[in-house]
Amino acid sequence: MKQTLSLALAGVLCASAVQAFEANGGSLSLGYSTFFGSSPATDVNKLSFGSALEFGLTPDIALQGDFAYSKFDATGLSNTGVGLHGIYHLNESTSLGAFIGRDNIDGRNLNYYGVEVAHQMGMFETEAFVTIAKDGGKDGTVFGLKGDYVISDAVTVGARFDQLKVEGADAAKFAVTGEVAALPGLNLTGELGRGRIKGYGADPYVGVGVKVNFGAKNGATFGNRSILDLLPGG
Repeated sequence: MKQTLSLALAGVLCASAVQAFEANGGSLSLGYSTFFGSSPATDVNKLSFGSALEFGLTPDIALQGDFAYSKFDATGLSNTGVGLHGIYHLNESTSLGAFIGRDNIDGRNLNYYGVEVAHQMGMFETEAFVTIAKDGGKDGTVFGLKGDYVISDAVTVGARFDQLKVEGADAAKFAVTGEVAALPGLNLTGELGRGRIKGYGADPYVGVGVKVNFGAKNGATFGNRSILDLLPGG
């Protein structure tokens, strides 16, 4: 009898743990971007892949894992990045997060950490973050801000600004963005902006891609924080 009760209790505890640690949502994305200016510093195209998966620990607390890969054709430079977010859903409209991650740029590690916030107000969605990046004895900051307006269930338009200031590198980009639902769960994305690299001037760039969202949240709470993914042209 005691053995039966113990097995039953263990089953209930396991079921509760599985139910608590469930996937809230995630995404897969594939993108291509290119500058169309004349600066030799921006004569480069980039192919990128990203994925995110968010798990709920409690109704208010979640973990999100990211993976990113990008490759620049002109230099052959490639980057693999992983990140982890700790998320607190303050309410249905606002989420706070802290994150850590590492980029591996052709065998060289770049570590980073930071804080982030996401807020939704009606048809408007905003997201902001601040990152501290460390490359050996060098460090710096990255700041990002984006806003989206949901026109309908199928169309979203927005804008984003990212600025990177790490010792030896100073870059920024501003872009208008768009996302259109092509099929259920499959969206086409676009980005048209201008990227600036200190010492080389600024050039316009364009990016296109596809994105698959899934799960109860139809995606993850926060975006990928890979440093290289934020450079102009991405």
